Amino acid sequence: MIAVLNMDLEPVRLVLANEVERIQVCEDRRRASGVLYTVVSVTAPAVRRAMASLVAGDAFGQNGEFLGSASQGEALHLVFRYRPESLLTSQESIYGVDFPHRRAMAERLLAACAETQLPPSLALLLLHNRCVNLSETGEVYFNYFFDLADYRPGRDMAAFCRAAAEKVFALLSAAYEPEAEGQLSRYPRELVAFYKKMQAGGFTTVGAILAAVRAMPDNPEPPHRGLRRLWDRVLAFWAFVRRHSMAIFLTALVCLTLVYAVYQITLRMSAQSAAKENTAYGGMQTIGEVSLMDENE
Repeated sequence: MIAVLNMDLEPVRLVLANEVERIQVCEDRRRASGVLYTVVSVTAPAVRRAMASLVAGDAFGQNGEFLGSASQGEALHLVFRYRPESLLTSQESIYGVDFPHRRAMAERLLAACAETQLPPSLALLLLHNRCVNLSETGEVYFNYFFDLADYRPGRDMAAFCRAAAEKVFALLSAAYEPEAEGQLSRYPRELVAFYKKMQAGGFTTVGAILAAVRAMPDNPEPPHRGLRRLWDRVLAFWAFVRRHSMAIFLTALVCLTLVYAVYQITLRMSAQSAAKENTAYGGMQTIGEVSLMDENE
């Protein structure tokens, strides 16, 4: 029995147990309301002190699912609302029938991330598959089953955004996975650009990720292959030529002028050289039949 917040919480299910914590789903024995709670009981001294410091600093104060905390023996109990589990990983194939539906799920996942209002080092732990749920109405929400054995206080917003972007990419790219077979070049260019920006650490806020997702078209097309890909390149080249026709014309005109000028200069130099060879005078050697050359030569 866990006595906390004027409740006598009795565990009905163990979610996780390790050397750092125990996570249990509990019900209040004082009230037959049927309401369930998630209780994270932190026992490892170092992590317990870290969580107590966050509680004292009101780090949980803006989170709407956090109900309160209490120390009991060697444990610090963190109490959260519990919601029925409907894991996103098991529901996404049902509701993510096409890219627009998956994009909508990604947007709602990012909205849930923004609403947690937790320090990034804690919010990052909520991205584990066991914590992320999808309701029948399409809402994405978290159960606070975070594994504090993985807690690292130094993780900042950039680390959280990287993890959130990875989750989003996995969700969106699944729509093209059978054809892409895990090869990045086979995904639509919008997803390729998203992945490269994610890998480069280009997302520093959840809002930036959300903006990138919302900018994607309803039906991004993957790159074509074979003859269709060659034809796409021909069309792309022709489109480039049309867009830059004046610049290409002027460049070609200048090049032709230079080539013609070089040709004319070369031609004149050749003519002058030939004329010099034809007019060379070596002196008179004979007059009639009389030789003027030195007889000793």
